[in-house]
This record gives sequence, structure tokens and C-alpha cells, in this order.
Amino acid sequence: MKIATAGAVVLFSLLTAVPLASAQTMRLGQSLVFYVPELRTGVDSKAFETHVTGQVIPGWNTNIPGTHATLVRKDRGSHPGQFQLVWTTDTLARRQETAGSATFPFNVATTTRAGDFRPGLDRFVAGGRYQEYQLLAPDTVGNLPEVDVLGLHYIKVKPEQAAAFDRFVATKLHAAVGNLRPDLRLLYYKPISGDAPGNYVTVIALTKASRDKYWPKGQDSDDVKAAFGLAVTALATELQTYLVPGSWGTGMAAAVYESKDWADWVLLN
Repeated sequence: MKIATAGAVVLFSLLTAVPLASAQTMRLGQSLVFYVPELRTGVDSKAFETHVTGQVIPGWNTNIPGTHATLVRKDRGSHPGQFQLVWTTDTLARRQETAGSATFPFNVATTTRAGDFRPGLDRFVAGGRYQEYQLLAPDTVGNLPEVDVLGLHYIKVKPEQAAAFDRFVATKLHAAVGNLRPDLRLLYYKPISGDAPGNYVTVIALTKASRDKYWPKGQDSDDVKAAFGLAVTALATELQTYLVPGSWGTGMAAAVYESKDWADWVLLN
């Protein structure tokens, strides 16, 4: 009887451990660094994924305090299947400790500890681009969420309105949508370096479950219509004044809060 009970406990532990092990998430940070690789023609994408998740990411997540690296793949938006490496750093002070140059975002001390991933990627990639963003007014949004989907909306702010837009986010926008729902938050990040300096990014912080809840099969649900109620949609009129005309979304509940240039990226590790 004791043997059977012990066996049942072990079996139960193994079964219940499976979903926990596969439920990967990442906590957003005050700093985001993106690397979009250009895979070589004919490269086995699965081999690339295995290399990054097995050889590159562990060094960062073990050796660089406050910084979390992950690999994501685009599943909605243009060019689905594209990969992106993402580094989130919890505070801007910690990010300063790892910051590199205008051409490569990490310093030598950091890549020495984490491992310089660039030589190992040569056989997989022909190039790539980096982009760095910093969270606007981090004190206005509280604790940052854990997600397994990055909904990235690349918003185009008028250059002459950049400083005013930053103030708008700090005084009004984050208060309205930074904690829109416990499982649906819109967080605004400012471009710091990279090849698209005019593009801010709205991170629609989601899990797969909340994405299916709010946008089942890519369509608005009653829940998302309720989330973007009158107070939030009224603020969209002011938001438009800071954006390049015609760059925002139309026809959906989130409308101006979305962008025509967007993508959903899901975690792979």
C-alpha cells in the first residue's frame, strides 16, 4: 500500500510538472533590446532555434543580473515565422551597466560574462538589426507584467512632437491604458538607438490566453470592446495629434491605440 501510494505521488508529480515546465514567460523591463536576424538562405530554422535557446540564452540568464534573454517568433503580422532575440532589463540603471556602442548594444564586459554570441551565429545569419527602447515614465505603470506574447505596435510619432508625446504618456496615457486590465496592458517605449529612430513602440502585454480572450481569431471580443470604453477612446482623439497621419489602425476597438505596422511575437524558450 505504501509502495503504491509513493508511486502515485511520483506519477502525479511528473504529470503536474509538465505544464509548469512548458509555461515559459518573460517579465518586461524598463529597457528592451531587440535583434532581428536575417537567416541565410537554406538555413534550418529549427537548428537556429536550438542553437539560440541552448547555447546563447542560458549564458545571459545565468550571468547577467536583471537582464533576461529570450527568443521569440512572429505568429501574427507580416512575414510570420521571423525570429527575434529580445533582452529585457529590469531597470535603466542596470541597463547602463551593460550598454555598448551605437553599432552593438552590449559592452565587452557583458559579452565576456554572458558569452559573445555573434561568432556562433555566423553560420546561421547573414546580418541583422538591433533596436533599443526605454519605457516612458516607468513610475506611472507599477510592476511590469510577465508575458508569453509580445504584441508590438510600431507607432510613428511626429518628430517635432516627441517631447510633448513623452509628457502626454507620463501625465495621461499610461494612467489610462498602462493598467487597462490585469491581463491587458499597453506600455509605451521610446526609441534609443537602431535603424528606426522615429518609431516608438507600444507593447501590448499579453499572454496567449488573454490574446485569445480579447482577440479570438484576430477579431474583437466583447471583452476588448468593454476594455476600450468611452474614457479610453475619448483619449484617442488627443493621441492622434501626436502621430503621423494615417499611421494608426482603424476599424477595431483599440483603433488609434494600434498601428498599421505591428506584429505578435510568441516566446520559444
